[in-house]
Amino acid sequence: MIPFLRQLRHRLLTDNKVSKYLLYAIGEVVLVVVGILIALQINNWNEAKINRAEIELNLANLADAIKKDDELLVEIEINNEFRYESLQQLLKLIQIDTADANAGPGKLKSQRIWNSAIPDTFNLDFFQATFTWINRPRSMIIHDYAMEEFKSTGSYSQLKNQKLKNLLSDYYSALEWHFGSDGELVNSSLDDLNDYIRDTYNFLMSDIPGLANPVAFIKNDPALVVRLRKVRNNASWRRTGAIKGRSMAENVLREIEAEISTN
Repeated sequence: MIPFLRQLRHRLLTDNKVSKYLLYAIGEVVLVVVGILIALQINNWNEAKINRAEIELNLANLADAIKKDDELLVEIEINNEFRYESLQQLLKLIQIDTADANAGPGKLKSQRIWNSAIPDTFNLDFFQATFTWINRPRSMIIHDYAMEEFKSTGSYSQLKNQKLKNLLSDYYSALEWHFGSDGELVNSSLDDLNDYIRDTYNFLMSDIPGLANPVAFIKNDPALVVRLRKVRNNASWRRTGAIKGRSMAENVLREIEAEISTN
């Protein structure tokens, strides 16, 4: 093609056909420009394809991290459901929360810890389970490494799905709100309770179920009751956070799947 154009240009110049040569020159420029534009477009397509592949890889990693969050949130929900409901029932037995005194015992969604109905009267096995699980709130580790990597690579800024971005922002904000200072919030109430029992009575919290009348023992110590109520409230907060976090994780995962499938 190029030799042919060179021959044509030479023929036009030697035949002194200036006007035709000018048309030829313009055509040649147009061809060059078109060629450059095509090359740029192909390059843009290749870059867009590479960028999209990077986005989808980051989205897949992000989905895996959120699934790990969800696995922990399941444990937190189960543990703290039992912690809350068992402590709530204990406080009813000692007639502390009078607003709920006439209400029946709560119901457990999960039977992993206690596989029958919550007893509405004193039950030693249930009482022992209560004091075993008080110290098992299950700490949360937010798996935000994939989100940080997504942002650091620059791929996140190229993600056009604003709905997904909003869901991600709300999801991580909610986890941070409920579990950002997890160790501090959990350990403060538990440490206070354990330290109080040890320093006041010279035994461990796990020894309480073995007392002759453990319900009366708790009822007769207002300071101990206050600390148990703080632990119960913390269990409620953690269970609420786990339920909310799992619901938000489900929405995020659904939108990630939709974003990947659209391409």
